[in-house]
Amino acid sequence: MKLSRSLIPPPASYPFFYGWVILAVATIGTIMSIPGQTMGVSVFTDHLIRATGLDRNDLSLTYMIGTMASALLLPLAGIFYDRHGARKMIVVASPCMALTLWYLASTREIIAGAAEIFSVPPIQPARGQIAFVVLASGFLLVRFWGQGVLTLISRAMLGKWFDKRRGLVSGISGIFVSASFASAPLLLHWMIVDIGWSGTWRCLALANGGLLVIGWIFYRDNPEECGLRMDGSREHDKDPAPGKDEHAEISATLGEALSSRAFWIPNLSLALWGLALTGLTFHIVSIGSKAGLPENETLQLFLYMAPISIFANILGGLAIDRVRIRLLFFSLMLALVTASAAMMHLESGIGRLLTIVCVGASGGLFSILLVVIWPRFFGRKHLGKISSINMMTMTSASALGPWLFAQSEKNTGSYDTAFIGCAAAAGLLLLATLKLKNPAEGACADTKPGCR
Repeated sequence: MKLSRSLIPPPASYPFFYGWVILAVATIGTIMSIPGQTMGVSVFTDHLIRATGLDRNDLSLTYMIGTMASALLLPLAGIFYDRHGARKMIVVASPCMALTLWYLASTREIIAGAAEIFSVPPIQPARGQIAFVVLASGFLLVRFWGQGVLTLISRAMLGKWFDKRRGLVSGISGIFVSASFASAPLLLHWMIVDIGWSGTWRCLALANGGLLVIGWIFYRDNPEECGLRMDGSREHDKDPAPGKDEHAEISATLGEALSSRAFWIPNLSLALWGLALTGLTFHIVSIGSKAGLPENETLQLFLYMAPISIFANILGGLAIDRVRIRLLFFSLMLALVTASAAMMHLESGIGRLLTIVCVGASGGLFSILLVVIWPRFFGRKHLGKISSINMMTMTSASALGPWLFAQSEKNTGSYDTAFIGCAAAAGLLLLATLKLKNPAEGACADTKPGCR
């Protein structure tokens, strides 16, 4: 503790608001979750099939089981976050994520070692059962620490440091996150070609281990514990000037949030987007192949989505503090309906164009809404618990995505049934978003920018 006090300057001593440092490190933390996101796993799919002998349907099932199990653990992560804060959580999460990636990189060796210990012959299905358990365990860990905990910590922390500028900083962070997420599949593909799939996972493990240092030095849970205020406002700015829009800090409990329609409409909308996008990205190479596209060209679609996501982040970041938030959720579901229809015609130029535009735009909106919605609607006091329930729902939905898409392909020979189902569900939620209202209306008028 003495060492940290002497070498790490306190946030209040910085010549500028420390929230901008939080913006940078929270963005890095979110980007480092890529190996646990479906787009970070999808490029390894075919390599794992060849390495383990599992078929595509069994691999999708291991992913679903692992992801579902991780989702059940996420509420506990939310409780620990509210109790211990972002700094302690990141110091635990980053090395655990690194160890998980090293475990996945050693999949073949672990399967061979387990088979030798249990005297399992090197034939299917006996060896396949071991591979199933090994991969399901790996997916549980990588989804929990990556897609779950790293994302929860970074996004919740960012939401606690800003209020009036929450939309702006979410947009700025989203620019880099969207660009990184969109380019990740192709970059990982190039790494796999160069150093192999296991070597790529080991490199990612080392990078995630380095996040521990960044987290210990720079992560701070909220401005108040550092002697600062949200947005960097001064103490004498606490009382707004006459006529100036200002809203009260609300502190809804988890029970109050769960009993509110204002929680479930955004929660299910974000979860459905996660289900559709994980299904798409997990099977993207296969989907592209059925449309007659080579693997490299299929993965380039994500790269083309990057500028669209960046533009949507900028536009959404500017709009979210000026318009009612239900309009952005309406736009998210509309983009999902259109993208689902377009993916069924990926062989055509217009199909690929609509896919790029709608998936890219929805990704940009998604990243902003995920940061802004919960602290704005329910406050910061129980943000970890509330956000973790949302993460659990999204993770559960994302677990079903790849499996449902695999079932569609297995039973019908195409992914069209899965896309039709996603479009129908998004259409229903699109109508529901029209009824979405801010539950904090009792604390301030919904017409005020900060309450929308």
